[in-house]
Amino acid sequence: MKNIIKLLSVTTAMLMTSHTLASEEYSSTFNSCVKVSGGATDALSACYSAEIKAQDSRLNSNYKQAMNVLANQKKPKLQDTQRLWIKFRDSDCEMYYSLTGGTIDILNGADCELSTTKKRADDLAWIAENGSE
Repeated sequence: MKNIIKLLSVTTAMLMTSHTLASEEYSSTFNSCVKVSGGATDALSACYSAEIKAQDSRLNSNYKQAMNVLANQKKPKLQDTQRLWIKFRDSDCEMYYSLTGGTIDILNGADCELSTTKKRADDLAWIAENGSE
């Protein structure tokens, strides 16, 4: 029983740290959603889903902008890289979605997907700003 309480305490601390860090990186809508979720997995999962959708939209927009500014000979490289990145993200985050077999996996997988997608959207924005001919 003590081990279960210890595990729950560590898991709660990790989750709180994750959400504290997330509040500095993600949208105010996500932050508000997390605050009112009450820590319930279903509610937090909905917060993550909405923010993943928003970050994915940013990613797609930044990809299009990057493709518009790159020289023609560099466009196939970005296309190939993006396809490989999608496979990597999906495979990597799939592991987190099923790591422990518990409900925390839902949030761990979503956190992986969100942070990875945001990072890639940021990278593509940089390419769009710096990749012109």
